[in-house]
Amino acid sequence: MKKQQFKRILTDRQAERLKGKYLDEKYGRFIIDEDMDGYDMKGDLLFRFRKNIIPEDILESGCKAFEKSIKATTSRGNASGGYFNRIRKDGTTSDFKVSNAVESGNVGFMDSKDGVGTNNFCRKTSFASEHFEQFKRGIPFVKYISDLYKELCPNQWEVQNKYARATNRNFIIKDTVFTTVTVNKNFRTALHKDSGDLESGFGNLIVWENNTYDGGYFLLPEWGIMINIKKCDMLFVDVHQWHCNTDYKIKDDHVEMKRISFVMYYREYMYRCPSPTEVLIDLKNNSLGYKTL
Repeated sequence: MKKQQFKRILTDRQAERLKGKYLDEKYGRFIIDEDMDGYDMKGDLLFRFRKNIIPEDILESGCKAFEKSIKATTSRGNASGGYFNRIRKDGTTSDFKVSNAVESGNVGFMDSKDGVGTNNFCRKTSFASEHFEQFKRGIPFVKYISDLYKELCPNQWEVQNKYARATNRNFIIKDTVFTTVTVNKNFRTALHKDSGDLESGFGNLIVWENNTYDGGYFLLPEWGIMINIKKCDMLFVDVHQWHCNTDYKIKDDHVEMKRISFVMYYREYMYRCPSPTEVLIDLKNNSLGYKTL
């Protein structure tokens, strides 16, 4: 197995100035297209990359099961180019912040979130609720990635597994250490760091694509690393470093590009989620006014 250390070419502060920007290949010095473990000069793991390690039938089944979760959304923040004030239908500017529309969805479970128009209880994603049988058909795919995580990143997996074991089983994807899967279609990400996932865990990226483009590298600009992840490849990576995708270069304008990517993670505070029974009792008590007596 090839192992390589990489020197920084940008500081964290220099990279942060590029937050929300779309970066091209000039920020890359190394193209990774083979099995490799990458480390920084302190010896900290940056990524583990394996080519063609996911069986095609497993990947295809996950893609078919989860593809309907993808919808247009304006809530991806810096990953889709940053936030701006929404423009109302009458042309005036709202104080409500949105980001560029992309095609993305969530599978599995979500934690509570207070605020206007949000849910303040832990729950299934809308996809898992509305397409529960399809959700179940995709679980073997998620389990396969969880098992690879255990094999390739055992230290990070063990930390995450402790959180998963401490979480109500109704909010863990069965037989995995993940609560949630984000599914993206043809989504070129701008420079960002992931948030909302377990910081002490390790990120991952899986791609299904129809071989219609070149480029689209996973870029870690602080080290000039570009990873060429394609169908059936597996990337475990520190997503709390600045990262993005370079541009997709379409091979044939007459053939539609299709790239579905999957990110699986444990949402940071899911261990706090009460059981569904406790939530139901709480909702009933609140709606009946008992909590205000």
